Amino acid sequence: MKIKNIKEEVNDKQMKKAYFLFMAVVLTLLMQACLHDNKTAFDLPAAQRIDQSVAEYTVLLESSEGGWMLQYYAGKNYSYGGYTLLLKFKDGHVTAMGDVLDPEAVATSDYEVVKDQGPMLSFNVYNKVIHPLAEAWLGNPEGIQGDYEFSILRATTDSIVLRGRKWKNEMVLTRLPKDANWEEMMLGIITVKDGMSVSTYNFIQGNDTLAQGSIDPTTRRLSVTLGKTTWDMPYCTHATGIVLRQPIVIGNKQYQNFTWNETDKVLTDNDLKLAQFVPKNHKTLDFWVGEWQLKTSLRKRITLTLELGTTANTLKGHLLYDKVSYELQLTYDPATGRIELPGQPVIDPTYKYPAGIVLIPASLKEKKIFGEGKGSMYFTWNGDMERADAEDSGQITGHTVDSFFGVAYGEDLSPILDPKGDYVYAFTLPNIEYMRKIK
Repeated sequence: MKIKNIKEEVNDKQMKKAYFLFMAVVLTLLMQACLHDNKTAFDLPAAQRIDQSVAEYTVLLESSEGGWMLQYYAGKNYSYGGYTLLLKFKDGHVTAMGDVLDPEAVATSDYEVVKDQGPMLSFNVYNKVIHPLAEAWLGNPEGIQGDYEFSILRATTDSIVLRGRKWKNEMVLTRLPKDANWEEMMLGIITVKDGMSVSTYNFIQGNDTLAQGSIDPTTRRLSVTLGKTTWDMPYCTHATGIVLRQPIVIGNKQYQNFTWNETDKVLTDNDLKLAQFVPKNHKTLDFWVGEWQLKTSLRKRITLTLELGTTANTLKGHLLYDKVSYELQLTYDPATGRIELPGQPVIDPTYKYPAGIVLIPASLKEKKIFGEGKGSMYFTWNGDMERADAEDSGQITGHTVDSFFGVAYGEDLSPILDPKGDYVYAFTLPNIEYMRKIK
């Protein structure tokens, strides 16, 4: 027994010695590999390493003959919508198209990959496709909180991950094929967006309707509550459908990239369908074209004749009041199918008032007139009553618009007052209830 134990002990020592010798060899090789990597990666000073990456990223950006697609997200913490930009980089210039303002517009400007704390992609010269996403608006100094400078986080041959310098949203540049046809891609985006004009959708998994949610083409956001989870996120439109910023998770399944079916008005990703729900009171833009009679508290005939406007989703109105025709502008909301009448300047066709007329929202019930540019009124189709009901748009907190007054303005650009100190009105539309189509 003792001899056997001694032999086993000797064998154990030999095995341990062999093991430690093997590990020493492995560690030596690993150290050599690490030192080699360290030499190739860190021989250069930090500034020179950034210079090198700047040059490499510039070459990568300009290497795509078909350009890149950027799924762009605006708003702090992705609080606004998603946009699709097509970008091509060449000789220090970027050419851009996108579904921002005019999807058919093409703009070329300078760009740079520059040194910041790391390499940064900068659109340093104004581009009419890119920069409106980062511009301030009147009354909104942050606009929609978009970026035009982006830290480059990482890249492969086919994708580059960016982070907005100011608002910190991450987004991805994806290489397009050499033969990518931008015009066809943008036409596809326009077709999908036009088809998705209604904002209410039924979420259907297999044969089960899970919930009703919204995909709002104006805000470019999806919102739905599925079980105990609420999903509220931006999406980008592409040539065949939409892609969500993050996937919807149902059970152990994820859904993110949806294909649009124009015939069925359905978005599909595997077994999840988002089927468009058209409310009974939804009407197309063409439906509103024609002659309407306004119902107010005045005992007189007032008509509003509508025709298509010169820009998308607008209507030109001719308000006939005491045999005088006043031209108004209205807007159409494709998501709800209703039209909106806002306060606005109105040309005086009688030339009686030197500075013209301003259509101003008011509340007759509250005896308040709200001022130019404040408040508006919706007209929503009521199929049961065969009329378009008027309702306040809710733009003025705590007050309700129920009327409009055409206030006359004088040479000093101020409202004209009568001898009692009251406003002079070219026309009044008190207590608007509805309008009924004549023809």
